[in-house]
Amino acid sequence: MTKRRDIDALRSLSGDIWNVAVDEYQGGFLKRRDLLKYAALLGLTGFAASQGFGAARAAAAAGGTVRVGLGQPTKAIDPVSVTDPASIGVISQVGEYLILDDPKDGLQPKLALSWEADETASRWTFKLRQGVKFHDGRAVTAKDVVASFERLVDPASGSSALSAYKGILSKGGAKLVDDETVAFDLDGPNSNFPFYVSSDVYNAVILPADYAGDFEKNFNGTGPFKLESFRPKQGASFVRNDDYWGDKALPDRVEIKFFDDEQAQVLALQAGQLDVIPSTTRLELAIEGNPTSSCSACRQARMTRCISEPTRRRSPTSASAVRWHSPSTARRWSRGC
Repeated sequence: MTKRRDIDALRSLSGDIWNVAVDEYQGGFLKRRDLLKYAALLGLTGFAASQGFGAARAAAAAGGTVRVGLGQPTKAIDPVSVTDPASIGVISQVGEYLILDDPKDGLQPKLALSWEADETASRWTFKLRQGVKFHDGRAVTAKDVVASFERLVDPASGSSALSAYKGILSKGGAKLVDDETVAFDLDGPNSNFPFYVSSDVYNAVILPADYAGDFEKNFNGTGPFKLESFRPKQGASFVRNDDYWGDKALPDRVEIKFFDDEQAQVLALQAGQLDVIPSTTRLELAIEGNPTSSCSACRQARMTRCISEPTRRRSPTSASAVRWHSPSTARRWSRGC
């Protein structure tokens, strides 16, 4: 049996949604296998090994499908020009950044292993992670990173990140040092520059050097999921990337369906056709008071979700990785963390 101190350590890993799963696990309503599924969805895939829970990889074999509802993308999905939440949600399945800005732990290495500034903070040097591949099998090199940022700061590229980099990084500022190293010569000293190449700038996804703006053709990124199918105006499905450089995703698939309005998302959630939808004030009002659903609004997680709940306590099925089952928590989640 898990010791009390281990349970307390698990609770410290994330916010309210995670703690509900830990409560259910401690109470015997959730198996360890299912707790690992929740961890995958909340970005905690490494928690099992760190807390002495044994081999997470073995539990990951359970698989399953996560069904997500999003709004309609406002235009063709392209990391360079993306601005709408639905497109960002799709890109997040397949794309990655040099650095992840984690709401709890701050800047975390992703495709960059380390970074440092010179004495003036006008030149920043990044060492890249080795062994990373794009979904098409090609290795990620410094050439791809340089091209990705040169594209973002080029006024002719249609980049939506031009305003983010104005006065900070100009065309020609990203330089290849060697295959594993990239340097950025800034417009002036900036001690916060690592945030500008992190997930805080959602356009800063690393793409192949020869990217031609046809992202919807194959969604070629480096992330833990890769494209299975894409249907404009309808949705997309992604499967686990077994060649991923980091912790493998626990679900087998992610299915995303696009909706023209929020009410349709709510109805699909309540009908059991979806597992997760993004939360807005309007959706929270629609969900509140419904005994079969709950809203999470954890500021710590930076992303809120409305989640379908069974009305009876039971463990989730293998095909449903996000189904919470404590009606009392719905009221707490609707107020935020």
